Parts: sequence; structure tokens; C-alpha cells
Amino acid sequence: MSKLASKSLLILILLFSTVIIYAATITDKDNIQKAIDSLPAKGGTIQLNAGTYILHEGLHINRSNVTINGERGTLLKLANNVNQPVILIGTDKETPTKKDLIKNIHISNIEIDGNMKNQTSEFDSGKKWIRNNGIDVRTVDNLWINNVDIYDTRSGGIVISWKSKRVFINNSSFHNNYYDGLAFYDSKDIQVNNFLSYDNRGAGISLDNKLKYVTFSNGYIKNNKDVGIFVRDSEDLKFHNLMIYGNGNHGVFLAHTEYTPGKAIQDTGVTRLFFSGCSFLNNKGYGLLLASPTKHSPNNTVISSLFSGNKDGGIMHSNTSFYTSGNVHHK
Repeated sequence: MSKLASKSLLILILLFSTVIIYAATITDKDNIQKAIDSLPAKGGTIQLNAGTYILHEGLHINRSNVTINGERGTLLKLANNVNQPVILIGTDKETPTKKDLIKNIHISNIEIDGNMKNQTSEFDSGKKWIRNNGIDVRTVDNLWINNVDIYDTRSGGIVISWKSKRVFINNSSFHNNYYDGLAFYDSKDIQVNNFLSYDNRGAGISLDNKLKYVTFSNGYIKNNKDVGIFVRDSEDLKFHNLMIYGNGNHGVFLAHTEYTPGKAIQDTGVTRLFFSGCSFLNNKGYGLLLASPTKHSPNNTVISSLFSGNKDGGIMHSNTSFYTSGNVHHK
């Protein structure tokens, strides 16, 4: 095989079986999008050889049953002044509907560089409602993200919104992004396991807008310039075995929505959040601040966690249904 061929993009289009239906070698790296669009109706797999792929347009997956798998050493890097998400999964309509839902998407073994310093806007120049995230997920069911490293994006690392559901994120990292490492809105049934979110300019994790049924486990949330974790207008979230360390504000900040100061919007607080086995360490504010009264944010719990070295203290709240047990507090 020639050197050129060895560095090319190998596309394997599979009908989700062990039989290869089509195989071709494409040397033009801009043809990744063409490969996605040319998959058969039943979907298939695109295999990326190791190498750096400079994207002069962001990739858009807007069909079901698509897998993109990178060989170790695969880097997708946004070219200068593209101002688009590196990968957009789902519809790019301003207001998605149920008819826009796509299913069964797998992204694995890929490094994503948003080339932040050479982008000029947080927003897609043609579609101002699209933010330039590393992976932007809109109205997707059954999404798997495995072994992905996302950094230097002009907006967030990974953002999930518009009633997406059944999302699994494993063994991935999110860092040095302009805003949040991970941000989830108006979605449900999400699991994030074995992850890192650090050195982002916003929050490590931001959760809002009718989010529910989400679990974070075995994670490291460190040195983000704002809070480690921000949560508002969410219910039934679980956080287990997280290291929340050295963030520029509070380790965790829980709140409700106020459009007018002092006037909360009904049903926009946090309910049945559960923290267990977490470490809140050396944050620049409180380890955990619940800035929402019982009326708006009942039945939240922190157990078996460590609070140490936080500038303003361990836990701060004035909520009569906030439950704590078995926590350790150091000065």
C-alpha cells in the first residue's frame, strides 16, 4: 500500500452485520461528510484511519444508524474561521419537532480540536441558533459517545438538548473549552461514566431546562473558571464518586430561575438530586451552595462525601428538606 493510501480515509459501509457490503479508499479528507451522506438507508459504519483531518465545514449526522469510529490517533480539527460545531448530531432546524428525531448513533475513539483561537464567533454564521460546540446533539435517541477527547471549542465541549434521550458517554474528556465542558438541557435518560472535565472557561458541567434522569459517576471536575457543577430546573439527577476540585467559584451551585431578582419562576428549582461519595476540595466558594428555598427545591441529598479546603465553607443552604448524612468536613 502506498504512503498516500495508508494515510487515507478508509470507509467501511456495513449493514450492521459481519459482512462488508462496500469498501473504498478515499484520499480527500473533505469527503467524510460525503461518506456519511452516502451510507445506505439501513445505515453503516465509517472507519477513520489515524491522522489529522482538517475540517473546512463541520460534520453533520442527520440520519439514523450511523457509527463513526476512529483508529487510535484520529484527530478532527476545525479549520480557521469555520464557526460551526465540529460534529452536529441531529437536526439543524431552529425548532426541532418529533419528526426530526434520529436514532442509534455511535461516536468513538476520536480527538476533537475546535481550534478556538482561530474562530470568530460562538454561533454558526448561517444558523445563529447553532452554537459551535465540539459535539452538538439535538433531538437524538440512543447515542453512544466513547473514548472521545474534546477541547478548544468556541462554545461548549458536548451539548445535549432538544429532548434527546438515552445517551451514554464513557471514558471521555472535555477541557479548555470557551464555555462549559458538558451541558445538558431539556433531555433525559443520560449516563456519564469515567470522565474528566477541567480547565474550561465556564462550568465543568451545566444542567438546566427540564433535565431529568441523569447519572454522573467516576468523574474528575477540576480547575474550571466558574463553578464545577451548575444545576437549575432539573430533577432526579445522581452524582457518585466525583472529585470536584479547585474550581473558580463554588464546587456545586444549585439554583432556580429568576427573570426578576427575588421572584422565582415556579417549578424551575432542583428536586431529588443525590450526591454520594463525592469529594468537594479547594473550591474558591462553597463546596456546595443550594441557593433555592424548600418551596422550589425540595428533597435533595448529600451523603458520605468529603468537604475540605473550600474557601467559603463546606455546605451552605437554608432549605428545610435538604438532607445530609455521613459527610466529613475539614477546615
